[in-house]
Amino acid sequence: MDTLSERREARALLVLDQLRGVDLQAIARLAQAFGSAERALAAPHRAFAAVAGAGPAALRGDPAVGALVDRGLAEADRLGMRVCTWGGPVYPARLRHLADPPPVLFLRGRPELTSGRTVAVVGARRATTRAREVAERIGFRLAGAGVTVVSGLALGVDGAAHRGALDAGGDTVAVLGRGADRAYPLTHRRLFDRIVERGLVVSEFLPGTPPLKHHFPRRNRILAALSDLVVVVEAAVGSGALSTSRHALDLGRDIWAVPGPIDTAVCEGVNQLIRDGASPLISIPDFVCAVSGQEERPAQPELRPSGPEGRVLDELGDECLGIDLLASRAGMPVSQALALLTALELAGWVRQLPGMRFRRAA
Repeated sequence: MDTLSERREARALLVLDQLRGVDLQAIARLAQAFGSAERALAAPHRAFAAVAGAGPAALRGDPAVGALVDRGLAEADRLGMRVCTWGGPVYPARLRHLADPPPVLFLRGRPELTSGRTVAVVGARRATTRAREVAERIGFRLAGAGVTVVSGLALGVDGAAHRGALDAGGDTVAVLGRGADRAYPLTHRRLFDRIVERGLVVSEFLPGTPPLKHHFPRRNRILAALSDLVVVVEAAVGSGALSTSRHALDLGRDIWAVPGPIDTAVCEGVNQLIRDGASPLISIPDFVCAVSGQEERPAQPELRPSGPEGRVLDELGDECLGIDLLASRAGMPVSQALALLTALELAGWVRQLPGMRFRRAA
């Protein structure tokens, strides 16, 4: 923290956040009514209850709440986190435009990554192979062009976008729905450690806070606010990625969406975004050029597709092939080959010609 006074204020804000019946709006009202959260906690019972209610007024002196907050702050110090309040100098300016900005943020890594050009890449947890490949490619190309990739460290699209950014040697920010002391999901521990080392992990939750279901809508508003625009790679109707896009729209951010097959449930939400006015992302290189403001596509090391996509690319060689012949050579159904070719086309590896023929991009 920058000053002792900010530390005291952060502790008071965190105590208020732990009180049952006190939401983010109530914390803001208390801080405004008394001039600070610290003064609110020290206010007479009747004055505090007039703003927050009798229940929270009775709970604010519970020593267990203070001890919980103190343990969390001690863990933040041990892990080298930066703890900032909404009035502090390190607090990201973008978050102040939220209707309910987080009173306290825990920043682990490089706080400067919350400024500059940023793009959120989000999508399904149970993502298809195509979506993970596309998300990784988008993250790789954005980071290679100097754009910071923001996502939520979830399985599927989020993790792929972070990995792509890191593999390009670029910057990425992970916004968590739990405390910043450990990864969620635990299978992303190695990815989490890479982001802590080279990027930034952000959380509004006290270290030790578990990943509860209602935390993720709160996480999504921060994710949207930290980004200049949002890309949805794959999302079913009701997906959390669509929640992020709604927050982005409320903030005036642009939404881009990767089109998906019309008969695939996991793509229904993203296709509806396009129907409702989101920009279709049909070429990753062109999208990155537009976002980064570079007139020419940045020169980057190739992140060649692997797995089934790599096999399709190998079978295509330098020829121009029809879909039936290409699928036969790759040893897969035509429907699978088409899905893989769509991902390869989005990533700039393949061009489609009339008559359902395909060739490698120049």
